Amino acid sequence: MKVFSNGTLTIKSVTDKDHGDYLCLARNKIGDDFALLKANVMMKAAKIEQKQLNNHKVLYGSDLKVDCIASGLPNPEIKWSLPDGTMINSVMQSDDSGVRTRRYVVFDNGTLYFNDVGMKEEGDYTCYAENQIGKDEMKIHIRVVAAAPAIHNNTFEVIRVSHGETASLTCRAKGQPLPTIAWLSPNNHIIDLPASDKYQLTTDGILQIHKVQRLDSGNYTCLAKNTAGSDKKVVSVEVLTSAPIINGLKSPLTRAEETAEKDQRVLLHCKAEGTPYPQVMWIMPENVVLPAPYYGSRIMVHRNGTLDIRNSRKSDSVQLLCIARNEAGEARLQVQLHVTERVEKPKLKSLATETVQFTSGVSVILNCSMEGSPHPEITWFLPNGTTLLSGTSIFHFNHLPDGALIIREPSVSDAGIYQCVGRNSAGSVERTVTLESSQKPVISSKYSSLVSIINGENLQLNCLSSGNPIPKLTWTLPSGEILTRPQRLGRYFIFDNGTLTVQKASVYDRGTYLCNSANEHGSSSMSVAVIVIAYPPRITTGPAAVTYGRPGLAIKLDCVAIGIPKPEVLWEMPDKTQLKSGPHPRLYGNRYIHPQGSLVIRNPSSRDSGVYKCTAKNVVGSDSKATYVYVF
Repeated sequence: MKVFSNGTLTIKSVTDKDHGDYLCLARNKIGDDFALLKANVMMKAAKIEQKQLNNHKVLYGSDLKVDCIASGLPNPEIKWSLPDGTMINSVMQSDDSGVRTRRYVVFDNGTLYFNDVGMKEEGDYTCYAENQIGKDEMKIHIRVVAAAPAIHNNTFEVIRVSHGETASLTCRAKGQPLPTIAWLSPNNHIIDLPASDKYQLTTDGILQIHKVQRLDSGNYTCLAKNTAGSDKKVVSVEVLTSAPIINGLKSPLTRAEETAEKDQRVLLHCKAEGTPYPQVMWIMPENVVLPAPYYGSRIMVHRNGTLDIRNSRKSDSVQLLCIARNEAGEARLQVQLHVTERVEKPKLKSLATETVQFTSGVSVILNCSMEGSPHPEITWFLPNGTTLLSGTSIFHFNHLPDGALIIREPSVSDAGIYQCVGRNSAGSVERTVTLESSQKPVISSKYSSLVSIINGENLQLNCLSSGNPIPKLTWTLPSGEILTRPQRLGRYFIFDNGTLTVQKASVYDRGTYLCNSANEHGSSSMSVAVIVIAYPPRITTGPAAVTYGRPGLAIKLDCVAIGIPKPEVLWEMPDKTQLKSGPHPRLYGNRYIHPQGSLVIRNPSSRDSGVYKCTAKNVVGSDSKATYVYVF
């Protein structure tokens, strides 16, 4: 016997002499208290009932179930000894170490079950039932009866496979001894394996036919043989082919016309599809044949059938023919190509819209370079509506021949929208430039006092700034880490408007936050002091020091705690296992925890007696209370 510091009395190796009443006495200078407990010891030696016959016959490949029903007090532990000496029970199943698979199962009632019996399962199986009072055993000899080959799903099967793919013919057979597998070709000749790279037989009986062709079609026969007999299965292979189609059109002859500009690149698509994949060729003038792929100095044929003509000429205005062929047939695409003189609409070499910053007194250049055929004529429109043609000047504005507009020593009054227009015979294009005066950043939001929030709430700090150009805004955290807008890092997020959000702030987020806004003309900053309010848990409603209960009547142990952030409640059971509360009631055997932290023991018995400890924790600290539950 041993008494622990928490008052628990333990008795090891209980016997009938330990039966009787036990008195627990607690005493100090103020007074004493006591509890009376009674121990009943019930014991009965283990015994195996309804012992079965010593010999069992089982058919090869079938399932075996052997019962081992045992009784006793305490409940006996049941183990099985396998023919190789391995011991297994309902908790520790058979080990997979490369010799056995996990086919052995011992149920809680002692029944041994395994499936797919083979010759290696033949031998003596012994059931052992043992408790503290005694033990019993039962031995059974298992004999496995050999079986003729049996092919799984040996009905006639049809496999359809595309030309050039791999066909897999399945033939899985059981039998004892293990049957040999052989395959017959459609002309009833045994397929020689592995002499040919075309055929491959896997260990599980699957015949693979690589790169199938039309002549591989037919009925293949699988033969499974052993000394007890044979079985067979017929698999029909159909090789799928389809005639070529070009550019998704099923017509055998398609006509099309294409127009291109001189000196431009011409792409004539001839995408062929079919099974097997078709061969593609282009027929040029004078019956010149270009297969795919073909690589020339000016003319190419890509692998996908596209005819590529670089730097097209007027002489390329001819009739071209694309032909796609495979075993199932052919398709043709006839293209009439027309090459015309090049006329190109004006095109900007820069963005259509742009914002330019300027400093008073410093000259600025507004670009408007274009390309086109013929070369476009460029006109600038000033904010006041004045028109400025190429190569002309007015006041301090100068329009250069290349389209650029120079503004010498600009002032604030020159800010505004400038429009550039380019025209030729093919059309026109516009470009808009917004000229803005530069400005130093200014932060408009300020904090006159410190910011306080409760632990777990979201912290939001505003930093609204203006400036030209748009300033770069950064936040420096109390930890010294720097974030740039817009950015997200874990719980920290900076929005486009400069607002910093800290999700579910904790006491570790307190300190000084610094916002800085800067551009090429200067900078501005703002600091904010933040405190986070939190206090450790305190259990306001907890269990009594001793809780009495009756068998079958539910026992409720309260544990209500307050704190910031909200505490997490854990219960420690007499066996030292821990149960945690959650947003919903959680059930663990005959015990469940309410979201508020209360523990309920349903249908209690003397086995539920012991010390139960409730602990409330948060990031700041913890609090706990314990009770001794006595069920009598």
